[in-house]
Amino acid sequence: MPGSRRFPLLAPAFALTAAMGASLLGAVTAAADPTPSAAGVLQDKAQSKVVRQLDKQDTTTFWVRLDSEADTSAARRTKKKTDKDRAVIEAKTAHADKSQKALRALLEKAGAHYTSYWITNTVEVTGDKALAEKIAARPEVASIEADTVLRLPDTMKGKAEPGVDGVEWNIDAIKAPKVWDEVGTRGEGIVIAGIDTGVDYQHPTLQGGYRGLKTDGSYDHAYNWFDATASCPGNAPCDDYGHGTHTMGTMVGDDGEGNAIGVAPGAQWIAAKGCTTTGCPQDALLSAGQWILAPTDAIGQHPRPDLAPDVVNNSWGGDVVDTWYKSMVQAWVDAGIFPAFSNGNAGPDCATAGAPGAYTNTYASGAFGSDGKIAGFSSRGSGEGGAIKPDIAAPGVDVRSAAPGGGYAVESGTSMASPHTAATVALMWSVSPAIRGDIAATERLLDQTATDADDTTCGGTAADNNVYGEGRLDAYAAVNATPRGPLGAVSGTVTTDGSPLAGATVELDGPMYATATTGADGTYALPKVMVGDYAVKVSKFGYVTATSTTTVTEGATTTRDAGLGVAPRATLTGTVRTQGGPEAGATIEVTGAPVTATTADDGRYALELPAGSYQLKVTPTSRCAAVGTFAVEAAEGANTKDLTLPSRTDNFGTTCQVARDTAFPTGTTKLNTSSDYDGSAGIALPFPVALYGKTYRSASANVEGFLSFEQSVSLSTNGTLPTAGLPNGTLYPFWDNLQIASDNGGLYWAARGTAPHREVVVEWRNMVPSSARTQKLSFSVVIGEDGTYSFHYKDPSGGAAARGTGATIGAENADGTDALLYAYDEDAVTDGLAVAFRPDRSAALSGTVTDANDGKAVSGAAVTVSRDGEQVAAGTTASDGAYLVQVPATDRADCTVTVSAAHYTAGTRTVSLAAHSTERAATALDTGLVTVTPKAAMTLVVPVGETRQRTLTLANSASAADYTVNEAGGAGWFSAAPAAGRLGKGEQQKAVLTFDTTGLTPGTVLKGTVVIASDSGRAPETRVPVTLVVPAYQAALDAGAGQASTDHDGDTWGPDRKYTAGSYGFVGASTKVSTTNAIEDTADQKLLRTAREGALEYRFDQVPDGVYRIDLDFAELGRAGAGSRVTDVLAEGVLQVPDLDVAKETGGSYRALTKTLTVTVTDGQLNLRLVAVADEETLVNAVRITQRPDLTPAG
Repeated sequence: MPGSRRFPLLAPAFALTAAMGASLLGAVTAAADPTPSAAGVLQDKAQSKVVRQLDKQDTTTFWVRLDSEADTSAARRTKKKTDKDRAVIEAKTAHADKSQKALRALLEKAGAHYTSYWITNTVEVTGDKALAEKIAARPEVASIEADTVLRLPDTMKGKAEPGVDGVEWNIDAIKAPKVWDEVGTRGEGIVIAGIDTGVDYQHPTLQGGYRGLKTDGSYDHAYNWFDATASCPGNAPCDDYGHGTHTMGTMVGDDGEGNAIGVAPGAQWIAAKGCTTTGCPQDALLSAGQWILAPTDAIGQHPRPDLAPDVVNNSWGGDVVDTWYKSMVQAWVDAGIFPAFSNGNAGPDCATAGAPGAYTNTYASGAFGSDGKIAGFSSRGSGEGGAIKPDIAAPGVDVRSAAPGGGYAVESGTSMASPHTAATVALMWSVSPAIRGDIAATERLLDQTATDADDTTCGGTAADNNVYGEGRLDAYAAVNATPRGPLGAVSGTVTTDGSPLAGATVELDGPMYATATTGADGTYALPKVMVGDYAVKVSKFGYVTATSTTTVTEGATTTRDAGLGVAPRATLTGTVRTQGGPEAGATIEVTGAPVTATTADDGRYALELPAGSYQLKVTPTSRCAAVGTFAVEAAEGANTKDLTLPSRTDNFGTTCQVARDTAFPTGTTKLNTSSDYDGSAGIALPFPVALYGKTYRSASANVEGFLSFEQSVSLSTNGTLPTAGLPNGTLYPFWDNLQIASDNGGLYWAARGTAPHREVVVEWRNMVPSSARTQKLSFSVVIGEDGTYSFHYKDPSGGAAARGTGATIGAENADGTDALLYAYDEDAVTDGLAVAFRPDRSAALSGTVTDANDGKAVSGAAVTVSRDGEQVAAGTTASDGAYLVQVPATDRADCTVTVSAAHYTAGTRTVSLAAHSTERAATALDTGLVTVTPKAAMTLVVPVGETRQRTLTLANSASAADYTVNEAGGAGWFSAAPAAGRLGKGEQQKAVLTFDTTGLTPGTVLKGTVVIASDSGRAPETRVPVTLVVPAYQAALDAGAGQASTDHDGDTWGPDRKYTAGSYGFVGASTKVSTTNAIEDTADQKLLRTAREGALEYRFDQVPDGVYRIDLDFAELGRAGAGSRVTDVLAEGVLQVPDLDVAKETGGSYRALTKTLTVTVTDGQLNLRLVAVADEETLVNAVRITQRPDLTPAG
């Protein structure tokens, strides 16, 4: 987990008690204070932060580092671990007492509060500026540094991963269960310590392994727990943050009930709390470091080095490299305590490993996930002095382990990785007392048995690099490689032509694996080798490998000498090529051999090698080519081997190719950006384009140098790719904090080419980096409908910013999970440069879809592509009927393309597609063209319990089409016959609609819609609104008729009748009139051939109050001419139709005329009066009144 940046980095600390050299306030014989050599001595030795604090405050706390360290080398020569511990402590405390004597005297004299730390020969002081100046003047003082608190360990919440055979995935990944089952150890006899945020010692997976648990179930925390932060209540362990419980769980956790979360569940644990909920104080970590060497009782007294742990895990650290804790770590190493550290969470950039994990004397772990790939957050090397860091990679993504309170948590971080390594050491030492406390031998075994992971992006080799270190941790292999049981030794001398051969590698493979390297005198020694038979291999580059066998016996040294002859020579030549041609400047490394070569301008290379088999690793200079590895045979003499490098690619299969001195594509239409500094402008693309399998019809060009097809944002701070943050679905020709130059600058666009190879050009003309306004460049994007795109550059001038040192160049998919990054903050742009991108695992399928009837575009049509019966791609047509689909493709194969749309007959065709191919076709979809007559809105008045029918005519003039006739809401009062069917081209069908008011409530109005649906692409539905009126009252009289009749709408008209009180009928002396002549302008001949002449009124009693519709039918049945029969029509006392002259209005006799009146009844009686105003009497042919709740009263 990364810490805060400072100089130098001070990680969290911890303080030991007075018995071990903690707070010192006692009297010390004073030495003479030296006179400062200069007034500026404080500035020379103190960090600027300390000087600023002293200037602003009366007193402050700072750290004094002495200029010497104790010599603890004697401890390395002792055999017993306790003796090592004591020797380190004695050397450290004695040196601190001696070297700090004068400084302590100065502090005593000044009455200052201070604490001495012998483990690093430092003193924590609280004092003022005058005191600090005196301290700085002392010659033994090397520096004065600020008191710093690191932030808490940085981890990330993970997601649960499935376990394997009852254990967590991470435990299985390093093969710990195989160690338990086959070797028979779970870490018994080994004590692991953790310096962290504390531990929940009563967690079900941890309580049994706590060294403080007594046989009677009680606890003794003395020598087993130390709270250097004084933040836990009482003397018992606690964890107020959770980090320490999680890391300890990964080392030793197991509840015996299915929660196998620890690597070495048989080991015991102790802990020191060096961090609180707010951070890790530097004094707390140093105090913890001292306690690890000699744990104390509950009050910090009576230190016991014999109770020191074997392994200490440290999942804390900073993100810069300093040496503040290096002497503390070295003290552990010299005492035989294995120092396991996390490498930090500041990846994926190189050179992000921080202290103490980056020290040469720590063993640091990077993190990988369940897929075996290094985590993006895992810090990369190199470390101190260029050392390879991390040392190894262990599981650190989605690791499930213990959480305070008895629960569990899934976390990610290198904090989770280091405990795997620490606990693996416990397994190794549990079975091999011979290497217990031998840090160097243990590290060699971990290195040798790790599974190589080739990633040299941050330097190193395939076998040992700054991403994975020596490779992935393999606990089973490491334990199997440890010498255990009866042991012997192997030694010998390697010579060539009788002379000692230095640097030869001797490998033993048998009951265990062991290796050694010969010294200058050609000798080697393997002092701890399991007894048994071994195969021996002796090798050195340039020499013929020698093999033999040997037998190791208990307590004896077996001598195995070897002589190596010089290998015959071979010459290997050839040409290195990329997709763009011969590759100049490519570096060729020979794995396992100290031989390299660099290709010439024409891509040629030459290697001189001993004859044999080799693996070549070729690193290109081209940003579009990937590192390639090649197995070659170099026979004695001349050999030729051309090498073609693979292209760099993203997950989608995008590759790129570089061209130089190319023409610069320009735009012609200037875009109106919202700002010259961070604005954007939208582009409606004239044809679809595709990016990462998604099709787009619009884009947004941003001043900041990117073209986005998804949500547009203005983001001046560029970043690496891919990233989940916006923008996504974007091309980045030059993403930087840019602005438009005033001299003819701007964003332009144009379209060019013909289908299926049309292109859109977007140009950024005369752009200025905001950080370097004297610099300028132009660049453009060309994106085609065939799935390709390219970036072009012109006249980068004025400096490095215009060449890309602050820019991101590349492409990214729609959700920020995939990208091809060409350059990030690199000097990568030159005049005339063109970078062409193409998807190497897809084909472009495009076309248009139209209606076969009218030839116009079909929008929203689905285009699916299938191969071998499985759908592999899909798309949709836009409003212009165009589509573009990127189809996954490699080798050429037939694909079925299906185009479908609602109410159209699907079109299918077969196309042959391969990577990079383009296919275009026009598809006309067949569909019906069903029309409906009539389609005007219907209003039907149907008294309750009756039915009425209407007829619609359906006609189809195009392809055969199915149809249905329904009421939209499924109304029970509606039915159709037929309700469904199929109409062939040119066919018609009459649909009879029935409206049934049975069971309905009189006086109600029902609304509905008759829907005629058909497979007619342009008009799949015809909707006819329907109003069904169920009147509360209706009376219909066929005037002058003696019997009822039915009209063409199915309505019944009763025989004419004379009014009687309480009923209805005509009033006044009158006569019946009839004719047999045909009546024009009516479909109801019978109704109009009778009439009543001379009636004064039609009166209707006991009608419900409300609005009524009066329907009157007239026709002259005799020879009355215009002007001879003129009638005023009154309803409810209101003149409704004045001077009605039927003959005049219709043009003569035997011609029908209808009048419709609307009145409101308020007294229960409706009066319709007919008043003759000319010679002839009144005449009416039919009278109907209907209560109409759907109508509003007449105004």
